[in-house]
Amino acid sequence: MSEEKRLDTAANEQPKKKTKEQLYIDEAAKAGAREVLHLQHKVFTINYYRATEDALRAYIKVKRQLEHPEEYGFFPAGKSHDISVAPPPGLGLRDKVEANELYVESRKNSFIRTADKFNEIHMAVKAFEKRREFVVIRMYYFGEDEYGNYRGDDAKRYTWEEIAEALEHIGINRSVSVLRGWRSSLVREMAVMIHGVDGAVSINTRENTQQMKHERNGEKHDTEENEE
Repeated sequence: MSEEKRLDTAANEQPKKKTKEQLYIDEAAKAGAREVLHLQHKVFTINYYRATEDALRAYIKVKRQLEHPEEYGFFPAGKSHDISVAPPPGLGLRDKVEANELYVESRKNSFIRTADKFNEIHMAVKAFEKRREFVVIRMYYFGEDEYGNYRGDDAKRYTWEEIAEALEHIGINRSVSVLRGWRSSLVREMAVMIHGVDGAVSINTRENTQQMKHERNGEKHDTEENEE
């Protein structure tokens, strides 16, 4: 092969430079892959069942806060005697009024974020509260008695045995395992309603993992009994 033909062949074999469109497509594909990995990591690291339980436990307290925003920490700038905010280092705030204004703004933003999160769980509560089984949610998480009365901030949380005994007073005679099953089923459904696909995938994945673990150990798998 002549030197000229060899050089031509080598030039043709060199990779062609990608166009802007091809580079854009490649970058979009990489971004999509990163997002899928992020979602997978999120689903496997966040326990949405537990997250829903935490939201239910805080429901009454947060509801009370949102109904009385004056207690949330909104102080008129420069007029509150209950708060003294030092200017954050490096920001160069000139006086206490500016520092208080910054504090009030941060509290407002916190209030808005809290209200948005509360609305999610509140919609789920409204969707399920008419079910007969929801009484166990009220008693176990909301701190209410069998008649729907709030037992007070200092009341100790009911045990499942106490819930079963109290419900007999209103004609609901169910075993502890059945009542816990009601709770587990409702929390799972509420988790899916609140967290969508992530919640559904998380719960199904964890249930399948538990089932495989119990099968390996030769044990009977009962998700409702294993949720605390």
